[in-house]
Amino acid sequence: MHVQRLALTTLATITALALAACSGDDSSTTQSSTSPSTSAPTSTGQATQGTDTSSTASASGSSGTSSSGTGTATATATTVDPTSTATTDPTSTTTDPTSTTDPTSGSTSSSTSDGTTGGLCVEIKGDCSKGQPCCEGLNCCEGVPVPPGEEYCSDICPMSDRNLKADLRSVDTAAVLAKVVAMPITTWRYKKDSAEVRHLGPMAQDFAAAFGLWNTDRMIFPLDATGVSMAAIQGLHQRLVDAEEENVALRGKLSDLERRLQALEATEARSAGAKPQ
Repeated sequence: MHVQRLALTTLATITALALAACSGDDSSTTQSSTSPSTSAPTSTGQATQGTDTSSTASASGSSGTSSSGTGTATATATTVDPTSTATTDPTSTTTDPTSTTDPTSGSTSSSTSDGTTGGLCVEIKGDCSKGQPCCEGLNCCEGVPVPPGEEYCSDICPMSDRNLKADLRSVDTAAVLAKVVAMPITTWRYKKDSAEVRHLGPMAQDFAAAFGLWNTDRMIFPLDATGVSMAAIQGLHQRLVDAEEENVALRGKLSDLERRLQALEATEARSAGAKPQ
């Protein structure tokens, strides 16, 4: 009985060792079979970095086909690396909606909400009622006689407000009238005009030589022309007043002479009637 128990014990021990040995071989086999699948993500990930998306998809598809059994290996092989360079940066195509690109130079210029581009100026006769800058050589015509809200850009502003003027001097209207009378006045046309167009007036050079107004002899400032005309009218009016006063005086003298002549004639008639026959 003791021998039988010893034999059974020995057999049980051998059986346990055999089972343990079999279990170790299975574990080794499992590790060796799963080892390629475990290393697959690294090689696949390195192969897909820096490649085209379509190439990655093709490689993933072939990897999935060759993985004949292991679901884990297939899922790992088809995983796309999120850091792949094929990913597009959403901020790379963002553009500023308020900027425009010059197709010839590539430069950009910002625009304001009212549609005017920064740096532009208002041309002649353009609106400057809201403080818009006038182009070089132009002024914003404002104040009397320009109504509020109707200010405009021009090189000739009819500004007549007394508060805008200084160094006022009196005018010899008779001298102005004499100069106007002596100034050549002709009809003419601009060289750009058609043959049937005619204008009337003096030459700017003659006007400048006669009156010495403004700072150019190539243009007659309308306000100066108006002033010269008004001064000449006043000079002519004064001459008319003087002539009327002289006429009144002459009429008085004529009446006096007529009275004296009538008295003299009456005296002579009486003297002739008193003489004896």
